[in-house]
Amino acid sequence: MVPKKDNFKYDLAYPVDKYKLPSYLEEISGLSYYGKGKIACVQDEKGYIYILSLEKEKIIDKYKFGDDADYEDITVVGKTAYILRNNGSVYRIKDFKKKYRKVKKYTTELKEKNDTEGMAYDPDSNALLIACKGSPSIAKENSYEGSRAIYKFDLEKKKLVTTPHFLIDLNRLDSYIDRGIFTRLSVRVAKRLRLTESETSFKPSGIAIHPIDGEIYIISSVGKLLIILNREGKVKDVKELDPKIFLQPEGICFSSRGDMFISSEGQGKKGYILKFNEKK
Repeated sequence: MVPKKDNFKYDLAYPVDKYKLPSYLEEISGLSYYGKGKIACVQDEKGYIYILSLEKEKIIDKYKFGDDADYEDITVVGKTAYILRNNGSVYRIKDFKKKYRKVKKYTTELKEKNDTEGMAYDPDSNALLIACKGSPSIAKENSYEGSRAIYKFDLEKKKLVTTPHFLIDLNRLDSYIDRGIFTRLSVRVAKRLRLTESETSFKPSGIAIHPIDGEIYIISSVGKLLIILNREGKVKDVKELDPKIFLQPEGICFSSRGDMFISSEGQGKKGYILKFNEKK
């Protein structure tokens, strides 16, 4: 049998660079490409934005924006930073590099049960896409059981659209993953024993939009998966992540030319960020 050709843009087995982070970023939870050769980061305990210089390979600045809390992701749009908390709150920090920066908190209909962990800016709709690791629903009558949800926060209206922008069917993800025989058997047994709802463990921890083709990349630390959606929210591809390379992948972002960065918590060691170039 002729093996299927892999047209995926990146070789996930071979990062071109690895940036080790200081100990206070062991629990790095989100990142956003910021300007030329810089990445803005947050961690899930302290209300600071940290700036990593890729050239100097170190943190060169930090900016306080709030009290200690569970912050999960960051996206930078111009001079404004948006921070996502696990309870669905969105913080807008205008001119975040200035000493007297302005912070505005938006409380959304999403709550802790939704466990919001991923956020990305969508320039096509001038909105933030928010990925839920937990419950996909807001209202009790719409449970969306067996799915993971992505919601949209409209930046013009400063409001959350309360119906999911995308719903990802967990059972459909199973058909995209080429597992070994033993793994396929073990997850099917777990499913029959009701230890898991689906053969696929997928709980979004980060989301990013490719700057050139607009495809949506969603990373999951649970299950070590990276899924790619098209602009209509349909699953285009699913990639398994080697746990030896990705200890606990929590964040993802792109440079303007398409370089991909994935952050990982250190699990007792230092956190790090991996860089992947597009295949030529």
